[in-house]
Amino acid sequence: MNDLELIRQLDRQLVDDYQLARNYCLDVPTYALVHLRSVAHKITTELGRRAEVEFRSKNLYDRIEQLAKGKQIDMRLARKLHKLRNDGNKGAHPEKYRLSPEQLVQLAAKSVKDTARLAAELFPLLTGQPAPHWQFEPVDAEAGRELCYRAVMQDDAEAQYLVGLSLKSRGLMKRQREHSFALANNSTSVDLEPSQDDLRQAAHWFARAADRHAGARFEHGVALLHGYGEGEGSLALIQAAAEAGNADALALLGYFAQTGSHGHALDPALAERYLLAAVEQDQPEAMANLAVLYYQGSLGQPDWQRARHYAEQGAQAGYPHAQYQLAVMLFAGEGGNAEPESALQWLRQAAEQHYPEALADLAQRTLDGDGVEANPAAAASLYREAIRFGRLPRAMFELALAHFDGEVPDRDLAEAAQLLHGAYRYAPKGSELAEAIWQLAPELVRQLDRAEPEDEGAAEALAQGRALFDPVGYPLGDRH
Repeated sequence: MNDLELIRQLDRQLVDDYQLARNYCLDVPTYALVHLRSVAHKITTELGRRAEVEFRSKNLYDRIEQLAKGKQIDMRLARKLHKLRNDGNKGAHPEKYRLSPEQLVQLAAKSVKDTARLAAELFPLLTGQPAPHWQFEPVDAEAGRELCYRAVMQDDAEAQYLVGLSLKSRGLMKRQREHSFALANNSTSVDLEPSQDDLRQAAHWFARAADRHAGARFEHGVALLHGYGEGEGSLALIQAAAEAGNADALALLGYFAQTGSHGHALDPALAERYLLAAVEQDQPEAMANLAVLYYQGSLGQPDWQRARHYAEQGAQAGYPHAQYQLAVMLFAGEGGNAEPESALQWLRQAAEQHYPEALADLAQRTLDGDGVEANPAAAASLYREAIRFGRLPRAMFELALAHFDGEVPDRDLAEAAQLLHGAYRYAPKGSELAEAIWQLAPELVRQLDRAEPEDEGAAEALAQGRALFDPVGYPLGDRH
């Protein structure tokens, strides 16, 4: 018996989602992962039905936790269901998790196998029978060719949407690399044409399917909003997708109302309604933004308990922004007791997913020995990751100071000058960070004037760094 037949004998309602995930895990891994999350949702529904559990929420995280706390499943099965849910969230928003196309394919292929193994473990619980002997049948690339045929020759809206998702994912990954390359070469211009080409092609397929597919309607609206699609009416398309129940559209409209952006008035109550509707569908970005809404007291007074609740939901969903939010609240004891050990674990998880603020926080703690063993070399490496993945001016400034002050191994004043100038370029105008850079720059740059380079190469690097500042030591050039 192969894995598909195992799924069929376990529960026929799971077959379509599982088969789609198998078919597309190599070509459209984002789509495969989302369907595996749907498998997890249907499994919890069936477990609840058999145990006569009335779920208090539509949210998958809440349902898994309710089953675990009610002893309908043990903690081992709960962890595996959460893992399936987390992988699905990464598939829905790969750019937020900074996964490369290769990593996405590996994640989707592994998640398909994990789902089959989970089905075997659940077999006795759901059927009352021991699991039959089965083996996993390797997937192949045939589905990708069939997908393109359906999109082009049959004008199939679902296939067109999937082709668009694949191209968008590839384009966004390219764009991250383009920005990283420009930053590494201290370039003020970024060649975006390779990624723009993929994104334009994605927008073409979303546009073709938009009138027949809510997901494509949303993506077409986003493409128009970001300028890589042709046409007008981006907000109307996103609104229409939200009215059709698309979770990503609901989350985005919630963000617009929360921030008063993209033609929307600042309306915290409307933002809350949109975000709660998206959270019901397990949308992790909505969880993180809802946590911010309550934390900042946008509806009146700050509600740190609710903020911590939704930050924890987003963190458990694997969303790095929420993991960072939760870490900050746990360190400070906001919305509950301070839990520094748990906070450090969440901070590390967010850093492992290359979330820039988490990397910078962990770097600072590692440099100072704050709750972790002091390791200046590791701190410098973490700062560089924060700069690479987020062009974070705070990380540039703190690493520059560490070089100027001799706190890191292989002190390099030329690198410090480049970092200090980069921090000035990227710091928001009028911010406290921008003011600190401006005030400290002349004193720091004087170290360049007093330095005695070891050789001609070092002298040239110092001269290049010094040329970024005026004679007094203030940064030159335009801000980013």
